[in-house]
Amino acid sequence: MDFGLQNIEDYTKDLAWVLKAVEQLEKEFQSEKWTFRKPLHPETAFKDIVLQLQPSLKALIDRTGHDYCKQLLYKIDISERQIAKAVALESDLDFSEVLAKLILRRCLQKVLIKNYYKICEKDTPDKGLEQ
Repeated sequence: MDFGLQNIEDYTKDLAWVLKAVEQLEKEFQSEKWTFRKPLHPETAFKDIVLQLQPSLKALIDRTGHDYCKQLLYKIDISERQIAKAVALESDLDFSEVLAKLILRRCLQKVLIKNYYKICEKDTPDKGLEQ
């Protein structure tokens, strides 16, 4: 399974995965106490969350400045290079929307990785320390 951000698009149309990503997103912004309305339709779920996240991100950046934003993105594990690439690819969008998409994709990626390794652990018999 390849967990690159470029392969996340397939999962953005799956409501169950998007809902799990929303849970992760809320964990990432726990200090801000943000909650999101759960989307109902798989075909619009990802965009619905991005549209909810964007104004909050914009307000957060305006209120706290770019330094705090950099710290937050570091915590979420999004590099400046990823941001620059996303901004270049979607130059017609507002920065906060590009950032919202990037953050939600990263949350989805984290959920997929956790799930993958949870399944791998179940498939591997526990041999313990003594053999």
